Amino acid sequence: MTDQTNTGSEGQDQPRPVTYDQVAQRYGPGRHEARERYDELSGREHLARAYATLQARGEYDPAKHGTRDTEPLATDEHLELLAIGEYLARSYKPSFEVHRSLRAGATWRQVAEALDTDEAMARVAYRAWADGQHDMLNWTEGRLGMSDAEYAEVNERAGELDPGAAKAYAATHRVLCAHADDGQGAHWLGPGEKCARQAAEPEIEAGQ
Repeated sequence: MTDQTNTGSEGQDQPRPVTYDQVAQRYGPGRHEARERYDELSGREHLARAYATLQARGEYDPAKHGTRDTEPLATDEHLELLAIGEYLARSYKPSFEVHRSLRAGATWRQVAEALDTDEAMARVAYRAWADGQHDMLNWTEGRLGMSDAEYAEVNERAGELDPGAAKAYAATHRVLCAHADDGQGAHWLGPGEKCARQAAEPEIEAGQ
């Protein structure tokens, strides 16, 4: 059985974040601490594999290669590394640059070409990013996120979303379903999940 905890800066054991949501809660919204932990885990894994390779080849020499005291990652640490990698990959997606480019006067065609996608999917992804930023206002109690005025500006800029592109995006991304115009009752749906509370109406395509 593997150790499921690590020691925080205050010396208290904390469960390792082994899912994307756990990593986002532990390290978000920034990237610095997540990058440090990723480098720590991936560096340990690299060294452990290098020692194992030398040992298998019969080439391991303590005097030359040092003491073999690097333990390979446990299962939960591999999951932690995987989840942190996904968190970092998503955080580096150029959503803010899309926003800035559009505000600077770029056309949707130019943005789509820069991202190597089509305009319809670029609009859906932009709206999805904005929904996540706007929703952040709630779970950070107004400390972070996109204001109502900025969100209205984004919706106008994104325009009417193509149903086909929205469906394709929702099939592979977590989406935010907001039932009312004021956003009350909003909740997250998994990829491809249908909203049971509003089955008769199409969900608002949104997500992260």
